[in-house]
Amino acid sequence: KTDGKYIYAIRDRELIIYKPDGANTAVASRTALSSDDSGEYPSELYISGGRLAVVMESGGIYCALDGAAAKSTVMPSTYKDSCSVAVYDVSAPTAPKLVTTLGQDGNLLTSRLLDGKLYLVTNYGAYYATPVENDPATFVPCTYKDGAASVVPAEDIAAVPNTDSASYAVVCAYDIRSAANTGSVSILGGGDTVYMNAETLYLARSEYKDTASGERTQGVYTVVDHANSSSTSITAVTLAGLAVRSSGTIPGSLYGSYALDEYQGYLRAATTDSSYTYSIYTDKSMGFENYKDGGSKQTNAIYVLDSGMNVAGKAEGIAQGETIYSVRYDGPIAYMCTYEQTDPLFAYDLSNPASPVKLGELKITGFSQYLHVWTDGRLFGLGQSAAEDGQVTGMKMVMFDTSDKAKVSELKSLELGQGYSEALYNPHAILIDYARNLIGFPTDGGYALYSYTDAGGFAKLASIKGADWDYSMRGAYIGNYLYIVGSSGVTVIDLGSFHTVGNVNIAD
Repeated sequence: KTDGKYIYAIRDRELIIYKPDGANTAVASRTALSSDDSGEYPSELYISGGRLAVVMESGGIYCALDGAAAKSTVMPSTYKDSCSVAVYDVSAPTAPKLVTTLGQDGNLLTSRLLDGKLYLVTNYGAYYATPVENDPATFVPCTYKDGAASVVPAEDIAAVPNTDSASYAVVCAYDIRSAANTGSVSILGGGDTVYMNAETLYLARSEYKDTASGERTQGVYTVVDHANSSSTSITAVTLAGLAVRSSGTIPGSLYGSYALDEYQGYLRAATTDSSYTYSIYTDKSMGFENYKDGGSKQTNAIYVLDSGMNVAGKAEGIAQGETIYSVRYDGPIAYMCTYEQTDPLFAYDLSNPASPVKLGELKITGFSQYLHVWTDGRLFGLGQSAAEDGQVTGMKMVMFDTSDKAKVSELKSLELGQGYSEALYNPHAILIDYARNLIGFPTDGGYALYSYTDAGGFAKLASIKGADWDYSMRGAYIGNYLYIVGSSGVTVIDLGSFHTVGNVNIAD
């Protein structure tokens, strides 16, 4: 992360703060965040108003109520995972100071920073021990402050309707400036996908259920027919006071948080619905069973939900037999890429929530795993190229012309060959800036930087070599310099010449 004055980076269990100054860039400080035997590992980093927050994941923590030593006799301490937020004062970047540590039970799902508040979402499984009456720590998640723990109160617990899950989603808001937990809510049913805007956090949970029919007789067999299908429950949590507002369920499953978006009070959700049927034939007299496959089908849809999480409109039956690989919403327009052998890019108009309308469809080989609005009328895609038979042949970039939503077309593309980039599945890894005409992302042991014009297409500006094992490099520009940060240090690129003008090498 950068605040424009310093660059803050996590390397293994260490916080490194760099002073960016072109060719004179240097290390300002190095701070150990945890020891090798602590069981804690830093995973996310935020900076806000002279404070820095590090999200730490850990295991084997027992929730001792109010910090007391009254340890439960039924809770195996080695199985209780938790996440913490270590808040540092970095007003003096050369000497960061730990202010406090806050936390909550569960494995990290995601986190968001908004107006100085860090919203941390974890999944806590309440199935590690037998629930004991009057011992809430055996079935309710805890929150922490500097080691002291408190069970989440009953009034802050909700449940997804009809859930059979023993997992909680724990949502806490941490004010980084005051280093305090300002609210929490736990939702029985858990979650796997989060989308958040300035007012609402949406927690989604995919469910796969097998529905069995009643018994029927066929010859000597007793037959039970089964249907397996997926659905997604979505719970809306208002950020003001962290309270559950509403919940609902739609068919299919989400591919990730970019499949969700709110616009003018309506939530849009793109799902892939996979289902199959089978039958079990039982010969009770002979004591054996046989299975018959009833076939499978896969289709995609876009649902529009109102504030009560009721379906207000929908477009179903999209690209049967294919899977959603990327979605990007641009105001009332939804762009969606599906894939089986070719890459259909669909454009849907959702301006009327009750009646989504398909505007256009473009089929090309390959698929885009990440979509980004480059500018008005242009949509960038990063993904994989493929042969006509669907065989993946390597990475590629593509620029779509979306100026006419009914006739989306491919303007330019560039095949990058065999390789891998974290940006294919992690949007935090990609740098896109239309004003600077920059597209950058990590590659196999390095970092690639490109520009784009309609006339010339994609052009490589620079290729920075990193450590052979480094797949998580990040790029950020400050002034006229681009700083590429990796495990081995920082490479400084002049944005005028795109030449390397400085290196900071970090030794273990």
